[in-house]
Amino acid sequence: MMIVPPLLFLATAWLSTVVATDAVQSCPKISCAQLKAPNVPGAQVISINGTERWNYTVPATPPFLLNPIFGLNICEVDVVLTHPNAQDQVHVKVWLPLQKWNGRFQANGGSGYAAGTFDLTLGPSVQGGYSSASTDAGVTVNPLSPGAWALRPDGSVNLDDLTNFAYRSVHDMAIVGKKITEQFYGAKPRYSYWNGCSTGGRQGMAAAQRYPNLFDGILVGAPAINWATYVVAEQWPQVVMAEEETFPSPCELKAFTDAAIAECDELDGIEDGVISNPDICHFNPYRLVGSKINCDGAKIIITESVARVVVKMLQGPFGPSGLSLWYGLTVGAPLDTLANTTVVNGKRVGLPFFVNDAWIRYYLAKDSNYNISAIDYTKLGQLFSQSAAEYDDIIGTDNPDLSRLHSAGGKLLMWHGLSDQLIFPKGSIQYRTRVERLMGGSAKVDEFFRLFLAPGVDHCAGGTTTGAVPSDPLKALVTWVEEKQSPDTLPAEIVHSCSGAKMGRILCPYPQIAQYVGGDKNSANSFKCI
Repeated sequence: MMIVPPLLFLATAWLSTVVATDAVQSCPKISCAQLKAPNVPGAQVISINGTERWNYTVPATPPFLLNPIFGLNICEVDVVLTHPNAQDQVHVKVWLPLQKWNGRFQANGGSGYAAGTFDLTLGPSVQGGYSSASTDAGVTVNPLSPGAWALRPDGSVNLDDLTNFAYRSVHDMAIVGKKITEQFYGAKPRYSYWNGCSTGGRQGMAAAQRYPNLFDGILVGAPAINWATYVVAEQWPQVVMAEEETFPSPCELKAFTDAAIAECDELDGIEDGVISNPDICHFNPYRLVGSKINCDGAKIIITESVARVVVKMLQGPFGPSGLSLWYGLTVGAPLDTLANTTVVNGKRVGLPFFVNDAWIRYYLAKDSNYNISAIDYTKLGQLFSQSAAEYDDIIGTDNPDLSRLHSAGGKLLMWHGLSDQLIFPKGSIQYRTRVERLMGGSAKVDEFFRLFLAPGVDHCAGGTTTGAVPSDPLKALVTWVEEKQSPDTLPAEIVHSCSGAKMGRILCPYPQIAQYVGGDKNSANSFKCI
């Protein structure tokens, strides 16, 4: 079964209903055509073009944008810039509401190997009243592969483009967006925000660590914090299947996920198809050995070798010495994206996820034709070390020292689905723990950085999400920044896949979890943080 990659690697832009509550200069001071090239430190603007668009429509583009956005009246500004000696051309697109600007600026993140998705995130942002920006970082907007820009003609890695993708474009986009906003309205944005998930979450963390004065509030979902590390760890399920010479079908893998949920669902006091706290779920995959399941009309018996594959996927990658390299998949999470397979000539074989596949080929092997299926346990450990050594300084965003962000008064709101099958949530938990150790403990860190975990929620709320998805985390961030009201909970909803019925829930700041305390099981009021 081939899984459509973008479905599980979303660049979620959360549309907030928040509007300015005091007087805001919402009318343009100059026309689009009068806008001048902004000064961008470290870069040179090549061109700028502004165009008014009235009653503009952003069409639905599932899974990124599920519903079309109609009736936008905007000034669309296209800025192209370059960096000295880089031979790059970076496109920054800024949308400015022609009416009812809310006084805020919002920069939007990307997805996969794309630093931005332009209209698909700009549309919701402008609909919410923000001036907004998105960028291609000079590396195209193809989220599926860096093949067009990763390597130079001589086969070496294009470090200029990688630097743009990793962090430099975040700085340039924010500077361009805020200066264009100020020109157009004759006033600086009162507040500036970052909004992104996955790659967009990683970009937000780059802003928090490298450019702590750019944004008043940073919203990051499922952040790819440890890119150089976790991307190689994503290859682990494929290596396990090859080494064990066992390639379970998606149906078999789902049986293990379903069994784990059935066993641990009610540990939180309520049966809702969600494991609220995977740490206390002691599911043993070997218990399924010998059981029969129905896969597309055929009866299949779960074998010990299949159970062993699942056990190792949950354990996570380890090196030749037996030491753990990184985290594994969370119990109860879907398994079939990283352990994806396909049938070739009647034989089931592995089919790696596009992100780890491309990273290993282009950045580690530096060969687009590299035989990734030949990677064994020893080789994966070598690739793991190589990736961290060569690229963590460029694309890593795991520096726990957020003192400059704290001093600048910035707020960081992070959320991560506990059933994320692409970016392992324990990486976010580890990061939060490291920040606490460095910066004075949980209470101190809570003043400016909060992590919310969403049980049963897949990557960026895509895929097979069954848990409660945060309803409007951007609104919570805006309230935190502007009204000094820290988010003690995040409102969330479970939407029934068939009926569309909604169940209210709350998400709690780590390390608290939501506990059912009695009453209506569909109401958020029946839960409290413990």
